[in-house]
Amino acid sequence: MDYAGKDNLDVMETAKNYNAYLLQMVCRSLCGHERKILDFGAGTGVFAKQLQRQKPDVKVIALEPADNLDAMYCDKVVEKISSLQECEAIDLIYSFNVLEHIEDDVASLKEMYHVLSRKGKLCLFVPAFPCLYSAMDKKVGHYRRYTRKELIAKVESVGFRVTCCVYKDFCGWFATLVYKWLNKGNGAINPKLLKWYDKVIVPVSILCDKITGGRICGKNLWLEAEK
Repeated sequence: MDYAGKDNLDVMETAKNYNAYLLQMVCRSLCGHERKILDFGAGTGVFAKQLQRQKPDVKVIALEPADNLDAMYCDKVVEKISSLQECEAIDLIYSFNVLEHIEDDVASLKEMYHVLSRKGKLCLFVPAFPCLYSAMDKKVGHYRRYTRKELIAKVESVGFRVTCCVYKDFCGWFATLVYKWLNKGNGAINPKLLKWYDKVIVPVSILCDKITGGRICGKNLWLEAEK
């Protein structure tokens, strides 16, 4: 199986501020006793590798089923697996913009619940607001963008206890709406525009997230839950 949105993944790797913000959210979720962490839908492995370098005492595992991304793991910084059946007793699972790619997302959440250790933690970052669904969502194979109520209900339905669910990337909500209006084509990301957005807008958006507490709106939802 190949991932159709690889070109967009490659472009997103240049968004240094945005990616650092996502990884920081995972690091803040760590309790200090984790021994095994799973990146669910690791893509090119950029987050798993950075986390492994920051946390050398923790084993970071990258779950990525796409065959056309295998070459990104040749450096052996992290172990790559292709399915949840290949792991067990995971202390924390995090996932960035992956659950929306899965048609039966509840089935995947059930599998995550079962591979987590007792008191294990789940961290999800998913696209929010169905009204923002655009050509880019279609291009990369998104089945949905989530409402806050829907995401919490699905996570709780498999047994998790949700401890946090807030909006992230405040400014991204407006940027995505403009993108939806203007981009009627193939859903590609403009590299130059992304670099500008990452440098100028992302720091402002992070500040807005802090001021609003993630209660108003945002391009994404960040959820934390415990088994």
